[in-house]
Amino acid sequence: MDLTFRNVDQVCAQAILSDTPTLELSSITFFRPFAIVYLGMFLRHHNSCGKSCRVALPNNIIAKGYLARQNFWERFNFSHETIEREKLNRITTSTSLNDIVDIESTNTIAEEVERQVKNVLIVNHVKTSIPEVANIACELVDNFAQHSRETLAVFHMQYYPNRNEIALAVADCGIGIRNSLSSNSQYASLADEPHYVAALKAFEPGVTCSEGGMGLTEIKDSITSLNGRLLLSTGDEYVRIDQRYVTYGKMAYDLTGVQVEVSFPVGG
Repeated sequence: MDLTFRNVDQVCAQAILSDTPTLELSSITFFRPFAIVYLGMFLRHHNSCGKSCRVALPNNIIAKGYLARQNFWERFNFSHETIEREKLNRITTSTSLNDIVDIESTNTIAEEVERQVKNVLIVNHVKTSIPEVANIACELVDNFAQHSRETLAVFHMQYYPNRNEIALAVADCGIGIRNSLSSNSQYASLADEPHYVAALKAFEPGVTCSEGGMGLTEIKDSITSLNGRLLLSTGDEYVRIDQRYVTYGKMAYDLTGVQVEVSFPVGG
């Protein structure tokens, strides 16, 4: 089974039904970047609340190896024994960063990620506007670095040569868009609105939670100009944006913070 934006929330919702939360990944054969960062934020949030989660590992050796390759166990505070055991499955490839990047609030983190993404695309001779895709990664990381506050956001990317697609994902488990925007008196009324209303507001020109900050409008416009798609979840709702439609709906699990995946088609 593929784990993607469409079902990772259901896996997390099922996990919390037991006294000992267990992420059931045994049947997973493929992980999208969104699923990786969403799972990570689920684990990081519960760890911060003092509630550890068990993980039933994938039976599929490729899926299991992918988690090891991306340093999933190191990034999300698993035991030393688990990390050492899963390192046996770790190999590297040229189509990803071979890591889930923690977004520390430094002056250089966005540029560092931009450089790494650009390198992956150049090495793979990806037929797309490499500077524009790398700049979108930079802007996403910079936005999360500025707004994640006390939580540590993460970034993940994957190029799929067989699918002719690039996917970038970034996420945190902070206060979320609604709480962030409503802290600004101009948008205080959003505190009583559904999460998707606040998310859509955040994509309007000039909207930000603080004076002088940058909203998400420029990022959205850059994504759609490359025929890309944006998926965003915050709380128990999501927004999907592409060239033709803006849709929204419910998530099965109410996860704190914001989780985003952007994807682009590329030439074969």
